[in-house]
Amino acid sequence: MDFKSLKICLRSFFSFVVLFVLLGAEVSFGQMAQNLMLGNAKALSLGNAVTADPPGIDSIHFNPAGLAKLKGRQRQLKFILASADIRGEFSTNDAYNRLVEDAGMSGEDSAADQESEIETFAIYLPGSGITEIPFAAAPLGGISVSPPGSKMTFATSVYAPMILGLTRDEDDPGRFSGKSLAFTRLTFFSPSIGYQVSDTLAVGASLGFSYTGFGLDLDYRASNIVVGGASGVLGLLCEDPTQEELKVFVELLVDLCQGTVSPFEPIFNLQVDVEKAISFTYNFGVLWDVTPWLTWGLAYQSEAKDTLEGDIAITFDPELVNLYNGIGDANNGLLRPLVEALSLPENGVIESKGRTTLITPQHLSTGISLMLTPRLKFNVDVKWTETSKWESFRFEFDEDINVLWLLGEIGVSGVERNALDIPRGYEDTINWGYGVEYLYSDNLKLRMGYEPRKSGIPDDKLDFVLPLGDMDLYSVGFSYNIDSESTFDMAFGYTKSEQDIPSGSSTNGNDTRTDNFVYNPYAGLDVKSVLEVFMVEMSYESHF
Repeated sequence: MDFKSLKICLRSFFSFVVLFVLLGAEVSFGQMAQNLMLGNAKALSLGNAVTADPPGIDSIHFNPAGLAKLKGRQRQLKFILASADIRGEFSTNDAYNRLVEDAGMSGEDSAADQESEIETFAIYLPGSGITEIPFAAAPLGGISVSPPGSKMTFATSVYAPMILGLTRDEDDPGRFSGKSLAFTRLTFFSPSIGYQVSDTLAVGASLGFSYTGFGLDLDYRASNIVVGGASGVLGLLCEDPTQEELKVFVELLVDLCQGTVSPFEPIFNLQVDVEKAISFTYNFGVLWDVTPWLTWGLAYQSEAKDTLEGDIAITFDPELVNLYNGIGDANNGLLRPLVEALSLPENGVIESKGRTTLITPQHLSTGISLMLTPRLKFNVDVKWTETSKWESFRFEFDEDINVLWLLGEIGVSGVERNALDIPRGYEDTINWGYGVEYLYSDNLKLRMGYEPRKSGIPDDKLDFVLPLGDMDLYSVGFSYNIDSESTFDMAFGYTKSEQDIPSGSSTNGNDTRTDNFVYNPYAGLDVKSVLEVFMVEMSYESHF
C-alpha cells in the first residue's frame, strides 16, 4: 500500500507539469479561430472568402497583392465588438457509475450532472496579465500610401489575429478547465507592399510583428480510477474504526493518514503568465484579373515558431501536502530521503520560470471572385492549414525536476529531466468559404457569407479545455460610400460549435483508462459543450 500511494503522489506531481503544456492547446485556439476577430467588416460579411477580392488595407493579412489597388493616401479605422458564450454539461452514466463503484471512490463529484457557463470576458495585457473586461471590444486601424504615378503601394496596420479570454465562478464545474484564461496576439506593426506588375497582375508581401501573451488560472484535479481507488483505501484505512489494527501496522512503515488525495477535488491551483514581445511572420499574395468578370487570388501566410516565457506558480492542496509529508515522517523515516529528493516544499508552493514553444501553422488560401451580373458578385475560397504541426507540445523548465527524471526512468514516455513532450494528434484542415455581394445602388452594397469551418481536432482528442469542434459561420453586412473619398462597412456574424464527447471517448478529456495521467479532468462523464459567438465589426476608410 505504501508503494502504491507513493506512486500516486508521483503521478499526481507529473500531472500538474503535464498541464503546463496544455496552455499550448489554449493558444492554438488562435489559429483554429482564424480571421474571426480580425475586425474587417467586408471579410466577415463575405464569409472570409476574399483571397480574390481583398479588403482594402486589411489586404495586408488576407492577400497583400490587393494593396496595389489602393491609390493615394488612405486610412482605416475599425472596431470589433464580440459576445461569446461557452456552456458545458457533465453528465453521469452507467459506465461512470460502475467506474466510481469499482474504484471505491469516496466523496461527491462536484462536476457530475452539473452545467458550466462563463462569467465575464478577459484579455491578456502586458504587465497586467489576465484582465477582466465587461465585453470583448477593440479599436484598430492602418494606413496606406501610393505615390502619384507609382505602381507601388506601401501600408501598415494594427490588427488582432486573436484576442480572447474568460473567467468562471469559483464553484463552476468548468474551473477544472480554467477558472480564468486569456490569450492575446496583436500585430502592432506590419510593413507591407503591393506592386502592380501589369494591368491584370499584382503581387504583394507583408511582414508581421506581433505581441503574444497567455495567462491561465486553473484548479487541477485527477479524476483517475487509480487516484479514486487510493482515495477510497485511505478513507477506509484512516477513518474506519474497525481497521485500527491495520492502521497501526501500516504506520510502522509509512504514515498514510496525515492527509488525503481526492479524484473529485482540486489537487493544486496553477497560475501561468507567459509572453513574447515580438513574434515574426510574413505573408505573400498574387492577384490576377483573368477577365473583366473573373479574378483569381492566392495568399500564403508563413509558419511562426515562438517561445513564450514567464512565471509559473503552483499551490498544492494542503491535504496532499500533508499526505506527502506524512509518507516521509513515518516512525522509521525510511522514505524521508526519497521524499526530500523529489523536492516538494513543505508549504506546497512552487514558483518557477518556464517556457513553451508555440507553432502557428502555415496557411495557404486560393479563390475566385466572379461577376455573375453587373450587380451580383460571387466569391469562393478554399483554405489549407497545417494543423498537424500540433502533433505534440513541448514545455521546458529552467531547472531540472527530479520527479520528471524518475518518471522517465520508470517508463513514462515523453518525459525528460527538464522537459515534456505531450501528444495532441491534430490533423491538417481544408476549409471553404462563400460570399455574395449585390450592388443595390451606386452607394450601397449588400453582402452575405457562409463559412463551414473544420477544427482539425479528431473525435478522440476533443475536450472542454478547448471547446472547439467543427463550426459554421453565417454573416451579413453592407458597404456604404459616404462620398467619393470615404466608405463605411459593417458586418454581423454568428458562429456555433457543439461537441458531444461520450464517456471514455477522448484521451484529452474523459478517458477511463487507468494509465491516462495526462490532464483528464472529467473521466467517465459524458461531456457536451456549446460555443456561440456573435460579432459586430465596423470599419471606416477614407483618403487623407
